[in-house]
Amino acid sequence: MDLRSLPLSYLAGVAILVATAGGGFVLVRDADVLALRLPTKVLAPTKRAPETPREAVEHFQCNRCHVVPGIEPASAPLSENCVTCHQAITAGRLDPWYQEAEVQRWKEHLTHLMRTPDLRSLGQRVKRSWLIAWLQAPHMVRPLYGATMPRMKIGPKDAERIADFLAVTEEESEEPPRGDAAAGRALYEKNACASCHYLGDAPLAALRYGAPEFRAPSARRRAPDLRYVRSRMSLAQLRRWLRAPHSILPDTEMPTFPFTPREVEDLAAFLREPAAEVAAGPGPPYKPRLLEREVRYPEVARKLTRHLCYHCHSDSRRAGDQGPGNTGGFGYDGVSLDLATRAGILRGIKRDGRFRGLPDRMEDGTPRLVASLVARHAELDGHAHPSVTGMPLGFPPLPDEDIDLIFTWIEQGAPE
Repeated sequence: MDLRSLPLSYLAGVAILVATAGGGFVLVRDADVLALRLPTKVLAPTKRAPETPREAVEHFQCNRCHVVPGIEPASAPLSENCVTCHQAITAGRLDPWYQEAEVQRWKEHLTHLMRTPDLRSLGQRVKRSWLIAWLQAPHMVRPLYGATMPRMKIGPKDAERIADFLAVTEEESEEPPRGDAAAGRALYEKNACASCHYLGDAPLAALRYGAPEFRAPSARRRAPDLRYVRSRMSLAQLRRWLRAPHSILPDTEMPTFPFTPREVEDLAAFLREPAAEVAAGPGPPYKPRLLEREVRYPEVARKLTRHLCYHCHSDSRRAGDQGPGNTGGFGYDGVSLDLATRAGILRGIKRDGRFRGLPDRMEDGTPRLVASLVARHAELDGHAHPSVTGMPLGFPPLPDEDIDLIFTWIEQGAPE
């Protein structure tokens, strides 16, 4: 059977018969896995301006990570969907179709983007003003989730269109909390809420790509930092959530506590105290240092390009759509950046019709690639660099020692 002759929509939803070495046939229910080997088109438009809520959701490719009811496809194919592909790998669905060593290597790296929040009840969980602002400057809401919303090239109008599509309309009323914040704090401690939640005390400096904290139990990984409650949820939303979280988000791992109406008010008063969401401004940006040894490309590839960057920046490892950092996506035009090979890194990004090469320095002399790795650190708290998009996009920042490695390699002339 020539899989290339079948449309992806057919392969993704239909079991097929495949000949075996013994001459018989087996029923294959992993047709979407087999489709990973086929050419695909660019997932969504990236150059025309959206005019409707649905066009905004498609343009910014929300279905690369989320299931988005109401658009087609609701979830992108495995070759384009970060989360469902990771889930297929961990579930063993790729085991029969790829070399054992390769699949095992993938499983060892898979810490981030293992699931994404359900968008169907988002309008019951966040305020409209918060969502519109957050889409434009996303920060780490769930410190141990291992990923954040990617920083898209999006303005307020398109953010409003996405909020419209997701039916996020609620805003804050003028009603003040009626409870006792001190009693709410006591309830917070009594019910061991801190066993899952942070309250402004997340160790952001330790949460680097691949950190062991990201292998915490599922409930702790999914729990949001409650310092954002006041800006993120209306008082009415918070009350409803504390009373019956499963009625709003059926798969939540938040227990349903038998709080009395008075206790709900006390907890709401405590969680909405302004001090609970105060975030310190970003410190000075990290200054990468030159290592006192030679760095060659194989070490750089092992640390960075071969298992991380190529998902979004690759010419040679993927058919069809080669990632939003290459062919475009998330609102960005394609820049033909290939970080899967040394030759691609040396070629650099395509800007104003020509490739810029390496190192493509910023005004202060910092290589642009290094500047993007440093910028990601500040984005954890929503402090975006005005002219540099932090990398890796939507992932925790790289450890300082890995940035030093890349910086040293570039300054040494990018040896093979």
